[in-house]
Amino acid sequence: MNLAIFDIDGTLTETNAVDEICFVQAFADAHSITQINTNWMQYHCVTDSGIMFQIFHERFGRPPADGELRDYKSCLVNLLETHRSRDSSLFAEISGASRALTRLNQESEWAVAVATGCWRASAELKLRAVGIRAEHLPAAFSEDGLSRETILKAAMSRAKQSYSQSRFDRIVSVGDAVWDVQAAGNLGIPFVGVGTGERGLRLRQAGATHVLEGYSDYEQLLDSLRK
Repeated sequence: MNLAIFDIDGTLTETNAVDEICFVQAFADAHSITQINTNWMQYHCVTDSGIMFQIFHERFGRPPADGELRDYKSCLVNLLETHRSRDSSLFAEISGASRALTRLNQESEWAVAVATGCWRASAELKLRAVGIRAEHLPAAFSEDGLSRETILKAAMSRAKQSYSQSRFDRIVSVGDAVWDVQAAGNLGIPFVGVGTGERGLRLRQAGATHVLEGYSDYEQLLDSLRK
């Protein structure tokens, strides 16, 4: 059996824009931290936890306390929910994502998991908002580690337990950003990119050999995962 591990923002859901707005605003609302550097590639670990821990170390010389983490997550989720209620168009699925995810999980040769750099609560909100049912899938979130590599490993471990596999013949990471390409490369696993226009070009420049514009062509997805 093979395993396909999907990122969320920009990969399954078209929510990168609203996520960034709320992510930055939550720092100001919860902790009065402003002027956040939004060039995410300049952070050591491009995950919610990695960015938050780095910002706290740079501003306060310490990691966030448990209560500070809870306050931030609660604020972030509330902001996302407020934006969703005001403008649901900010939350959309990548073309064909829900159907493709369901079909792929029914393939005898494939198992499916989710690995995202987002906090669990915000990730689950975005999936629900676009109508993707993924609560039954093994998943890993920003709570599982600072780096994307650690989060991917957690997803692999949970997938083994969920699908009763001691190992997978092939593990493929599916993502939309340069840091997703890098994480897959660091773990030595194949990568399939998702992106159009400039985003797709950046993925190819970073080394992605397969880049999909979406999931409307299911056979193209399968072909890319197998190569």
